[in-house]
Amino acid sequence: MSEHLQFDSEWVNAYFEKGVDVINRRVFLGDIDAETVDFCVKGMYLMETNDSKKPIELFISSYGGSIYDALALYDIMGTISCPIHTFAYGKCMSAAPLLLAAGEPGHRWVAQHTFFMHHDGASEMEGKTTFLEAEMKHLKDLDRAWTTLFAKLSNKTFKWWDDRSKRSGDFYFTAEEAIEWGLADSIWSERD
Repeated sequence: MSEHLQFDSEWVNAYFEKGVDVINRRVFLGDIDAETVDFCVKGMYLMETNDSKKPIELFISSYGGSIYDALALYDIMGTISCPIHTFAYGKCMSAAPLLLAAGEPGHRWVAQHTFFMHHDGASEMEGKTTFLEAEMKHLKDLDRAWTTLFAKLSNKTFKWWDDRSKRSGDFYFTAEEAIEWGLADSIWSERD
């Protein structure tokens, strides 16, 4: 008897429509929001339950989205026992580069013509002074945590990422620069 779970086809199709292919162990990430991340997390845990050693492939083509949801997915990726191989194609912007970099070292690929964007956190605040002070402190803490993760996953320092974000606002970079900066390992060619 097989140790692997058998999946109902209607159930599989419902997940596939949300970008999670549990049969082939692939997750396709576009917008980074609560609903998308929820399906990714459920799908990854199901794949892990089915086979805790075989890699999960996370394909990313995203303009980014919620930093909170990106951090949630990052944290969950760290709890999955099987390796997670990451692939970026097209666009990998805002919150998305962190998820590419969070893949299994040596298995973080980027398509040749993928374009990246990284930026400092932003918020539109209004309200009482005490609220604004608390919100500003939270944003600074969030920015520090975000920059710390980028430094941890790349071959650049906290200061390098912090200076680049604060100096440039949105800064764009290429697939080759993503590799040079330690966010990816190599150019992805399916033929290879």
